[in-house]
Amino acid sequence: MNLSLRDLDYFLTVVACGQISKAAEQCGVSQPALSKSLRRLETETGLTLLDRGRHGVFLTSAGLVFVEHARKLRAEYGDAVRNTHEMRMGQAGLLRLGATRATMDEFVLPTLARLLPRRPAMRVQLRYGLSDDLRVRVDAGELDLAVMPVYGEAASETDACIHSETLCVAASERHPLALQRRVSARELLDFPWIMPMQGSDARRALEHSLAASGVAAPPASLEVESYSEGTLRLLAESQMIALVPEAVVGKGGRQRLARLPVRLASPLRRSMLLVSRAGATWSPLMRAFREAMPSKVQRRPD
Repeated sequence: MNLSLRDLDYFLTVVACGQISKAAEQCGVSQPALSKSLRRLETETGLTLLDRGRHGVFLTSAGLVFVEHARKLRAEYGDAVRNTHEMRMGQAGLLRLGATRATMDEFVLPTLARLLPRRPAMRVQLRYGLSDDLRVRVDAGELDLAVMPVYGEAASETDACIHSETLCVAASERHPLALQRRVSARELLDFPWIMPMQGSDARRALEHSLAASGVAAPPASLEVESYSEGTLRLLAESQMIALVPEAVVGKGGRQRLARLPVRLASPLRRSMLLVSRAGATWSPLMRAFREAMPSKVQRRPD
């Protein structure tokens, strides 16, 4: 089999666009040329990869399997090109990093503060995103590494743990529930909540833990991507409730927070991970970033 990278690129663009016309425009080729490329790819593989209809093109069952191989091949080729360029340029090169709001300031930027002075010619592209989106981008080869939180046992074998912490239900030290000796899960529903964004891993983990305790998740009075200093101040100055890392409770200062005495059926833990693509060839810059991270990172083989 002699697959063309251009044919693979055209195929992946068609899959992403769902229409031949849009894909042809994005690729800068005519529709007949794009259709010819798709037929060539199907002839080469011996598979019918796409169903073509009036409302667009869709992957066949064989196409659903093949598209994952195509994405992997394309990502590995991109690795080879970037690594070759990096070897030619010595210490120079591009590192594409992803981070969530929860990991950018605490982990990614401090690591870059140590790394950039050692490699002044390197370039870095930083992208914000939710954990699910960042993992997809890493797997697709769009990002080299991502630093992101996961909840429970969601880590994969290629992830390296940077930091783990326990989460707790917290509120102001003056909150009515903070003054009780014991709080039931149902009592938590009587107050407004600051919640992670709908659809995020953190939101799903919280909803699962509450459901395991026999209560439905409350509606969010405020949705946030991460808990900033301002968010914690709001929590300390109101009667709202939130799920926060235990480390931020009881520190004193402006954030006068207390852990509420409630025991959920499913305890919550969060791990900060350095995520890479399975099978990726680690470039010198990727290894340098990992080595510049806190010493407690639990490394795994490249």
